[in-house]
Amino acid sequence: MSGTFKNIRRRVWLILNTLVVLWMLVAVLCLQVPPSSFWLAGFVAFSLPGALVLNFLFLFYWVLRRSWLLVLPLSAFILAWSYYARLVTLNFEKVIPAEAKTLQVMSFNTHVFNAYDKIVEGVPQVSTDMIDWVATHPADVFCLQEFYSRVNSVEYNNFKRIGTRYGKYKFSSTSVGDRIKADLGIVIFSRYPIVEGGTIRFSNTPERSANRAAWADIDVNGDMVRVYAVHLQSMSIKSEDIENTYSAIGDETSFEKESRNLARRLRSGFISRAAQVQQLLDHVKASPYPIIICGDFNDIPFSYTYNELAKELKNAHEEAGSGVGATYNGLLPFLRIDNQFYSEGLEAYHFETHYEMGLSDHFPISATYVLQPKDAEQR
Repeated sequence: MSGTFKNIRRRVWLILNTLVVLWMLVAVLCLQVPPSSFWLAGFVAFSLPGALVLNFLFLFYWVLRRSWLLVLPLSAFILAWSYYARLVTLNFEKVIPAEAKTLQVMSFNTHVFNAYDKIVEGVPQVSTDMIDWVATHPADVFCLQEFYSRVNSVEYNNFKRIGTRYGKYKFSSTSVGDRIKADLGIVIFSRYPIVEGGTIRFSNTPERSANRAAWADIDVNGDMVRVYAVHLQSMSIKSEDIENTYSAIGDETSFEKESRNLARRLRSGFISRAAQVQQLLDHVKASPYPIIICGDFNDIPFSYTYNELAKELKNAHEEAGSGVGATYNGLLPFLRIDNQFYSEGLEAYHFETHYEMGLSDHFPISATYVLQPKDAEQR
């Protein structure tokens, strides 16, 4: 009798494991589907982390049981290894060669340095700690999204406080966007000369929208590198939306309403960002120089947007970081929506998420790259 129960239990677990593997396969396929063609694919792809975790737990279970059935989750684990690397990474510290030419790049969505929060509270004072942290960071290149500066204010003149004061070059892609005539947008600062720069205005956003990309060609002691600072379409989900959804659990009508609201916003974001990333990649493919793309992508690693970038470029966190690398400083934990991608001609040696700077709704990220010698690129 115990043998029969054991066989039934094993079959049940095998069926469940098989369903999880099928779930993984479907979710991976959905990563390839443009949301404009089938937007439900975006939601299925978002569920891939759950399937990856469950498959790993099944692998652990079959190992403990010393069963040959571990072959199923182990095979899935091996085949999906690159997606596990998106979920969590483990890299050992690389030693930078003594004669190597390096470039450290920092990216940060500054949340307008909390300026609006201060104004609303009636305290006309910028977050000095945040500005000073950015200004004195040892990076060579700074890609700042939701940048904010006021020329006629000592406290808010961030072009001067971050750039001019420390002798940095700059390229700005900003608009005058509020009642006190402040500059808002994307700014690239560099300790090396910026030879040329430009703005990519996404065709599916208004001209003055903060969602755009800026690029700058930077002369790193004779070697040119093109750096992109990107801010893709927001998820448009506020903390109160999440709180309202949680609080509506138990009230079927209210929960359905809040859930539909979240789903509608996610759907709109999937479609917008997919179009924006294609426009960005079209520009990237025409670059004559090695490139680094960094910024706020507003999408997790299990999305069409991220997947399209990963097809063409390497991700600095996956290549040189460790852990989950969450960059969103809000109610939803473990979200990595800020990234740095890079092309051939560069190699990431170090990546860090700066959790010590928690004054924005994003954590800054930085990576150190080694520029490969031109003769090595041609071999």
